[in-house]
Parts: sequence; C-alpha cells; structure tokens
Amino acid sequence: MAASAGEDAETSIVHQVAYIFNPSDDEDDEANNGENRGATTSPSASRSSRKHGRTNDRTPKSKKRRTAKGKAKVGGDGEQDRDGDGDENAGDDNALAAFPPLLQGREAPEAVARRRQLFNSLWAQLDDRIQTVLQRSNQATLSAVMDFIEKPTQTKLPAAFVILGPAATTDMLLFRQLSAALTESEKTINRDSSSKGKDRCVRRIVRLRAAEAPNLRAALKTIVQVASSVPSPGNGVDDGGADEDDVVAHNGNKYLAYDLEAVAAAISDPGASRIVVAFEDSEAFDGALLADLISFLHSWFDRIPFVLLFGVATSVDLFQARLPKQAAHRLSAAQFDIAPSSAVLDRLVRCAVAAADIPLRIGPSLLRSLAERQDEQVTGVSVFVNSLKYAYMCYFYANPLSVFLHDIGDSTATTAQDALLQNTDYLTAFRQLPSFRRHVEALVTDGDIDVAKQLLSDTPDQQQFLRQAVTDQLQYQRCWNERIARAVHLAAASGVFPGQSFTELYITALEDQRGANQDAFTLDDDDSSVAATMTTAIRRMSSSELVTLLRRLIAVVEAGDPELALEAPPGDTAELAGDVDPYQASWATLPSNLAKIAGQIEELQKKLEASYANRARSRIMSLKAAGGGPSSPGGGGGPPQLRSKYTAQSKVLRTTVVAQKVQLSRDSMALTEEDQTFTELVDAAVAAVVGVVDVEPATASRAAVAPSSLATPSSSPASRLWLQEVWLYNAQAPYRDVFIPRPGLVVERALARPHDYLACECCAGTEPSKSTSSKKNGDTERGSIRPTLPATAILYQLYLDAGPLINVADLWEAFQNAVSENGNRLKDKVGNEIKNKEAAANNGDNAAEGEEEAEDDTLERRHLVQFYQGLSEMKTLGYIKPTRRKVDHVAKIKWL
Repeated sequence: MAASAGEDAETSIVHQVAYIFNPSDDEDDEANNGENRGATTSPSASRSSRKHGRTNDRTPKSKKRRTAKGKAKVGGDGEQDRDGDGDENAGDDNALAAFPPLLQGREAPEAVARRRQLFNSLWAQLDDRIQTVLQRSNQATLSAVMDFIEKPTQTKLPAAFVILGPAATTDMLLFRQLSAALTESEKTINRDSSSKGKDRCVRRIVRLRAAEAPNLRAALKTIVQVASSVPSPGNGVDDGGADEDDVVAHNGNKYLAYDLEAVAAAISDPGASRIVVAFEDSEAFDGALLADLISFLHSWFDRIPFVLLFGVATSVDLFQARLPKQAAHRLSAAQFDIAPSSAVLDRLVRCAVAAADIPLRIGPSLLRSLAERQDEQVTGVSVFVNSLKYAYMCYFYANPLSVFLHDIGDSTATTAQDALLQNTDYLTAFRQLPSFRRHVEALVTDGDIDVAKQLLSDTPDQQQFLRQAVTDQLQYQRCWNERIARAVHLAAASGVFPGQSFTELYITALEDQRGANQDAFTLDDDDSSVAATMTTAIRRMSSSELVTLLRRLIAVVEAGDPELALEAPPGDTAELAGDVDPYQASWATLPSNLAKIAGQIEELQKKLEASYANRARSRIMSLKAAGGGPSSPGGGGGPPQLRSKYTAQSKVLRTTVVAQKVQLSRDSMALTEEDQTFTELVDAAVAAVVGVVDVEPATASRAAVAPSSLATPSSSPASRLWLQEVWLYNAQAPYRDVFIPRPGLVVERALARPHDYLACECCAGTEPSKSTSSKKNGDTERGSIRPTLPATAILYQLYLDAGPLINVADLWEAFQNAVSENGNRLKDKVGNEIKNKEAAANNGDNAAEGEEEAEDDTLERRHLVQFYQGLSEMKTLGYIKPTRRKVDHVAKIKWL
C-alpha cells in the first residue's frame, strides 16, 4: 500500500509538471474579456446555462474550470496569488508538494524550496519581458487600426482586414490589445465629456468566433449582450419578469435578446461611440451568414456606429471571393498586416533566451527544435512561450544542481551557493556529470595528474579545492553568457550573415565556437563558426566596405542593446586600470581600436588616390608636350583600390608548359607598399573583431576568473564546456513527449503492452510469446498473447503476423485458440462430438453432457462477441478495412 501511495504521489507530481502552462488560450481570452467588460457573462456560457434549463442558479464565473496557469490560490490572509504558485513565504511544505526531494531523497528542504523559488522568480521576470515584446510587436498595426476606427463614419460600413497569417487561430494578441485600447480611449473621452457636460460614449469590441455564432440570431445575441453591457437573462439579476429571450436596457425598456434596438438605446453619443465587431476566424464563418450579418448591421449603421474587423489567415482576395458582391459593396475596407511571426520570434529569443543576464541557457538542439516547429508546423508564438516555460519547469524540477543557478539581480546568490557546496552530496553529484569526466580525462591527457587527483580526492583539503573550482567555473559561466551575447550581437549587426535570422545565428554560435583562434588566423575549410565566417568576410572586403563595416560595429558597440542586456563599454579606458580580464579590456577598447583602423585605411586610400592623380597629371602634361591628344591615362578604370593578399585581385593564374603538358597554378601578385600596409590593417581588424566574437579565445583571459589548470586550450561548443549541465538545458525528450503528438506510437504501445496503461495484474504476465515476430526478436513479454489480454490487444498481435489480406475465419480460429482457457477444449469439440454422443447413449449420461455443451456454447458466444468487438475497434483505429477482392477477407492498412 505504501508503494502504491508513493506511485500515486509521483504520478500526481508528473501531471503537475506536464500542465504547468495553460493548454487553452481561449479561457485566458475569455477571462481578459470578462475583466474588461466588468460583470458581462460569456455568451457561450449563457447559452450553455439556458440549454440546461438554469435561470437563477447559474454557477458564478469565478468557479469556471481553470488550468494550473489561471488557478488562484487563497492564502491564510485571504489574499489571492495571481500567479498560481502560492505564497513564496508559505514554507518548505508547499515547495515539497510540487518539487520532490532529489539526490535519492537526501536533498534538504531548503534546497527544494530554493529550486521552486528560482523557477518562480526567473520565469516571472522572463514573462514580463515576453509580454513587453508581444505588446510592442503589433504597436504599428494597432495604431493604424485605431486611426481607421477613429475616422468619421461614412455611408458604407468601415471594414478592416487584418492579415494574421497561418497562426491566426492560436494568436489573438492583436484583438486583446485592441480591446484594451478601446477601453482606455472610452475612459479618456468620457472623462473629458463629463467635465464639459457632454454625453458619454460607448466603445466596445465584440469578438465573434464561428463556433459561438453558428447562425444570425446567435451572432446578434452576442453583439447585443456585449455592446449594450446588459446582463444576460438567467444570471440571478431581477429583470422585472423578463422572458429568457428578453433583455432590459439601461433605459428600463425591455427588448429581445437579439434586438439591436437595445444597443441603440445604450448609445447617447453616436459620433464618439464605436462598436467594433471582430470576426477572429473569418474564414470559418459561412459566407451566407456573413452576408446576412453585414446586411443587417448596415441597416442599423445610421444609428449604431459599427466597425467590422476581419481576421484573415490566408489572403483578402480569397476571403472576398467568398462574399456576395452585394455584401462586399456595403463595405469600405482597408488592409492591415501584423508583424510576421518570425520577427516576433527573433525578438523573443533576444530578450528571453539570448540575453546576457539570463542565467539558464537553452541548448542549441532544443532551441532548434522549437524554432523549426514554429516554422514547419506554423504554430503561434504562444506555443513557443509555453514550450520555453515547460523547459524551465523540467530543468528546475529534475536537476538538483539547479540550486547553483543565480537569480537575475540576486546579490545573495554567491552566499547561498557557498552554503550548498558544504554538502558532500552536491560534490558527488558534480563528479558524476559527463562534463566533469571529460574534463578530468583532458587533464590526464595534458599531464596535469595532480590537478585531476585533487578534483577526485575526498580529503577535506581536496574537497575545498573542488569547491573553489566549481565556484570559479560558475563565475566564468556568467562571463560566458555575456560574451556570447556580445558575439551574436556583433555578428547580427555586421551584415555578414544576410540569410540567417538572429535565432539561427545564436544557435550556430552555441553549436560551434571553434573560431579563428589559431596561429596566423589559419582556418579549416569545414569551419563554419561565427568567428571563422566573419574572418573570411572581413578579409575579402574592399577598403570602402571594410571602413563601412568598422563604422557600423563602432556604433553598435557604443549604443549597446537593452534587449540583450548589453551596456555600452566605458568611454574612459582609465577605469580599466588594475587586474582586469583581458577580454573586458579588449571589449572596452574595441570602439577606439576600430576607429583608429578605419581612419588609417581612409588615409591610406586618400594617399593612393593622390598618388594616382599626380601620376595621371604628369602623364597628361607629358602627352601635351609631345603634341598628343588628351587621352585618359587610366584607361577609364577609375581610381585604384587598395588590395590585400586575401582579395581575389591579388591572385593570378599562371600557365606553364612542361613536356608538352599545360599546367595551371595560382600565384600571388606582387603587392605594393600601400597594399602591404592595407593587409596589415586587415589583419588588425580581424584580430580586434574576432577577439571579441570568439567566445572563448585561446588566451589567458580565462585564468582571471578560473584557475589556470582549468582553462581549455581552445574554444568549444556550449555542450562541451565544463559543468555545462548546471546552466545549460538541452533535453529534447520531455519537449517532444508533451508538445509533439505521436498517436501512432502511443496506440501501438497501448495495443502491444496494455499493462503500461491499465496497470492490471491480468496483463502483466510473463508467458512466452506465441507471436512469430516476437519469438524471432527474443522478446518474451512484449507481444505475448495471453487469454487475459483485451480482445483488441490479442487481435493486434495476430494482425502483426498476418499478411496484406486476412481471412476472417482463420483470424477467428486463431483468436478462439488464444482466449480459450484450454486450447484443445474447443479445438477438438467438433471432432469429438460424435464420440461424446455415443458415450452418452451407452452410459445414459445425457443430462451431464448437455450441461457441458451448453457451457461450451455460452463460452463460444462470449468469445465471438469479444472477437467482433475487437475487430470493430481495429477498424475504428484504422488498422483494417473491408476489401472487394475477397468478401471473407479484410485488408491491412499501413499508418503513415
């Protein structure tokens, strides 16, 4: 019983992990709309209550079913926790209820509480950033739509076609922003009107969906209910005996629930009022319904200032083709485009994933899976946000070393880490990490045997050495985060990667950071890292292109980037005096160094042009003195350009004939003095830029924050860094299990191993498999056929061994043999029937034999019912279908 209780508790915890986000955006939308409309009830909820015959006993809106994200807990003082995470100071018991102790149950309650507190704090800060990005992403479209709504009314219905894109059904952020903007503008106008003694205006947005408005009457009910702010009937409000289909307006008159006269009565200032009817999924509406609704609203347009808003997922032309011409002629339309989801995704990655102050890094493999799913499956941005939150939850839920992650702006993180490092369980956990093993093996390979022994020894002095090494490495991780953010920021602003988005560039930087940190900047042909690509691009640039690039990088470095949490370097280099990280020194002096190199290149180009002009002038004078014409001395090619030894113009093709064979070879042209100087300046520019872009250069910079024995000779991918398991989460399996549906594998596993889902003793036997395929594979549990298995599972095992066409009679015989308690009992029934009758006649035992036959017939009919039921379920699941080739056969269907 104890074990069963433990399994139930673990299952409950796993369930909480899987659903920490809200799987339905609709409920959040309805909750937000409910806050904006005050006490207005959802139209769908109203229709549901009427359907069940409830009038005055409606369930309050606060008791609606909510998921974990929207659930509010009430503490002891009566205050509500809007985040649904409970009171942070409620004690360790609440943390243990959601986060189980790890380290084989030896994790301290304080550490469990810290893991939960870190998750709550970090995600709250990230969520604020995400919401800020989402609010700003549609700011231009929102302003344009609001200007369109503010235009004076005309004879035609104003209609705004908003191109939402393929993710229109999942992302309705623009409609929520528009609702908030209309509410704010209504408050502002009414505040001014009350001071001047004018009538109050009414500004509402009515959001219609095809599922909630199947006909004209339902759509009109929703418009009347929301636009007039009249409580729906049957909610406990005394409406003076109004019928279920009646509403009482603010003026006391009683109207039908679908009568727009109630809306007209609520509008006292038609000039400033606006009733925006938004069709969120306009393609899902029936064309005839839209035409009737447009015609009906147009007839009331002189009394009610309607504005139509259509959310279009495809194109305006396709949507307009579905409307009758008469309805289209009643519209005065304008088209608006929202920000593309790829641009919004890049901004989300910048502020919530790649920012320098974010302690937890999402690994390149997981981030690539998230980005590819956004692109291939055309999911909304909300899916990416939910996936990111789930990754954070899985990291803090299952990683005991997550307690060493520092919070954003937490000054006490170092003290907490030092206290936790005194626990030897954490030292043991560090030694079990794959990166720790690779690091020790690298130390042994390099000959640092003493350092490797100190990291593995359990004496008090050596444990202190390990604690200090871990502390230094965690401090280096914070510097690494800032370095990679700077590297990607410079690479994205350089223009060297025109075909890659910021997300792709960031993933590339995480996957491979070999860079150009070799002697004389020699590069491998297959090196595609960010630093190597920038090195190649800089070397192939002309003098003017290089100067433009350097000026651009100077502006980017001096401006910083708030989204990436990058600040401008200090202008005064005197602040860097003392023992400082060489990387920080090179970053601080990068603008001045680049400006110096750019100035020298410009002076060198001017000097070359002046020399060219002087030679041209001298040649012209000599030609005039000789009596020649004023021909162009330069051959019309313009002023010369500086060349380096890396440019294509410095390479020449030489042809050599040896023994009547032609040999082609490339050789370098002789460089002038100016070209040699330009080559030196190009190398200096490469050294300055790549020294910052290369995240982990092969210098002594790492020794400033970590022991010299821990420094690696060259940069590595993020997944190969020491102790990267503490601050890098790259697991894809939990994400795939939750966000990527796999119905085929799930159904096959349920049929092959029903015990995994039913957890019953009858399906957990270990009898040898009777399936041919299972015998070949040597599997004695999976695929075994036992009489106690469900009928569908037995037929599935027989289905696996059958050919493309299955004889139903043969299948029934095989099923009968499998489910019978005694395999030979029913199999030999027909053969022994005559023999049993003769024995009964001789012995006079007809009564006993009749009872046995009746029992066998009953058992056979029961098995036949099970057989037909399982066969029907197999057909429903899509594994078999009838075939015209043979009437008594069924055909197998292969799942794609």
